[in-house]
Amino acid sequence: MNTRRGLYRLTAIAMLASAPMTVTIAEATPADASAPAAFVNRAEMINWLADGERGLWIQTRDSRWFYARFTAVCQGVNSTNSLAFITRASDRIDRTSSITMPAGRRCRLRSLVPSGGPPEKRNADVVFELLLGAQG
Repeated sequence: MNTRRGLYRLTAIAMLASAPMTVTIAEATPADASAPAAFVNRAEMINWLADGERGLWIQTRDSRWFYARFTAVCQGVNSTNSLAFITRASDRIDRTSSITMPAGRRCRLRSLVPSGGPPEKRNADVVFELLLGAQG
């Protein structure tokens, strides 16, 4: 039984080691100097999706997407399902806002621009495996 469990673990490690690693980098839309600064009213936000640890996409009720880039790497944002937007008194998410995660880590936004949304095939290379030997 221990041999079988070891074989499952070794197979899982080999599969993870040989899996292609890809990073999606969002292309920010060039900002027009004459265009007004982008913002999202917190009440209009319905969804967000992390782009690794560099930024996140924000979706509004009218199905528009925005891309918020962090000033630095925001460790843990890609592995949390809960965060709070700090917007000061304006209640608007903009380039001066920041986020706070449950553990208290805070990350400041550098920019917020309109976006086409996350790439449709961003998880195309992800392989989900059922590890049968992971029990007890």
